[in-house]
Amino acid sequence: PIPGGVVRGYYTTDPSFWDPLRGTAAAHTEWNRVAAPLLQLNYGPGYDPRNFDISKDSIAQSWEVSQDGLTYTFHLRQGVKWDERPPMNGRELVAQDVKWTYERHMATAGAPRREQLNTAIKSIECPDKYTVVIVLKQRMADFLILLAGSYCEILPREVAEQYVDFSNPKAMMGFGAFTLEEFTPGVRMVFKRNPNYYKAPLPYLDGLHLILIPDASTSLAAFRSEKIDIRTVKRIDLASLKQTNPKVYCYEAELSMSAIAVSFRTDKAPFSDANLRRAVSMAINRQEVIDTFYFGYGTEQTGPIYVEAPWHLKDLGECAKYEKYNPEEARRLVAAAGYPAGLSVSFAVNSSGGEDYLNYCEYLVDALSKVGIKASMKMMESGAYTSTVRSKREYDDMTFLTLFSVASWGPDVLLNQIYGTGYGSNISLVSDPKLDPMLKAQSEELDPAKRQELLNEIQRYLECQTYYVYWPIGLNVTCLQPWLRQYSPHVAATALSGRITEYMWLTEDSPGRK
Repeated sequence: PIPGGVVRGYYTTDPSFWDPLRGTAAAHTEWNRVAAPLLQLNYGPGYDPRNFDISKDSIAQSWEVSQDGLTYTFHLRQGVKWDERPPMNGRELVAQDVKWTYERHMATAGAPRREQLNTAIKSIECPDKYTVVIVLKQRMADFLILLAGSYCEILPREVAEQYVDFSNPKAMMGFGAFTLEEFTPGVRMVFKRNPNYYKAPLPYLDGLHLILIPDASTSLAAFRSEKIDIRTVKRIDLASLKQTNPKVYCYEAELSMSAIAVSFRTDKAPFSDANLRRAVSMAINRQEVIDTFYFGYGTEQTGPIYVEAPWHLKDLGECAKYEKYNPEEARRLVAAAGYPAGLSVSFAVNSSGGEDYLNYCEYLVDALSKVGIKASMKMMESGAYTSTVRSKREYDDMTFLTLFSVASWGPDVLLNQIYGTGYGSNISLVSDPKLDPMLKAQSEELDPAKRQELLNEIQRYLECQTYYVYWPIGLNVTCLQPWLRQYSPHVAATALSGRITEYMWLTEDSPGRK
């Protein structure tokens, strides 16, 4: 790799908030360029993009787990420096930073992982400058994965005090590969290489210059004219892009760890009846969805665990039939649920979900109409949809939304939080007295082989219950200008996230070197 140069990219909207504890979107992408969680997954050249192992180059360079699985002792890497600017002044990252971060996360209403951290953690102690001891209330097999999540960035206390809980972009100070040097609302963000990054000689780049381009056609035109260096490209645009820009290199089979699903009010009629939920599933021709919307490049999300995760069960048993397209059987199930003449249901839709999302919703309405379910779309503007449907889980009958995303991994997120009684991410309001003990048992089982047996049992059981109906996942396409090298994607990261960009480099003829 040749060090130096600036990658030119873009983003579609300014962050709606800067404090990473205010939600799961907004400034997390930026925070993961300038900071990092205590633990990180293996990213970069030489690693499979579906690798879920914890990296030894994390801020915690080693750790031990007590025999009873309740005490985790983390040993921090020494010499990791915070941002050189006041109020951090380049001081060393120490154990108290980790303790303060997690305790703030646990105390902040609405924080992305507050529920999990509070459920898991009994106490946090710092016996010395570089040691963090966390005692759990109960065993948690996914505890390391939880701490590696991109919503759990280690944050600087002094900055929070000066800028009132990170409410200002100037508060974005960390210890990661880059520093935020400029943010001009509605115009651009500029990141510079952190000269004190503990993983030197990384990053290879001198920085990232990102401009705001809300319109997709405008950003595609900017990529065609070589004004930006990297862009996710829709499959429908790929052939013409290769014709006008034959030297670009495109990664054409990126499977994102993100899934959207039909969710139901399972706590009341009509979708308290499993037969009706199964009918919805069997009304969807998943291969037709892949062919129509993804031009044949996609995969079916079978079962409740992300299809490319190591815990996913391929043989889901007899109830796998409910994910097969069978409109005749779907009509029979509608009748068996007590609606021989069909029924009408309300379908809550985010009117600002984007063109693709709205097309999917239209497809669902048409597919359901053919099996006797008349779904009437109830359009809601984005703010109302988020606060009512996603946050409060208040909707009439069914909805369609992202159920898990790139920042969500591990069975505890994919199962317990989405299906467990009382969890905020349980959009279908599942409350299953048989399932809850099964979820608890898998979460506390530390033996990987025994845990997988429990997970297999849960996946087969949930396949029969059909509490959600998962939409197929399209394969993403990310295209690079010919001078941008060593792009190493990961299913749990976005194209210009910190762990990916720190490995990128530019050839000597790159415009980013001029």
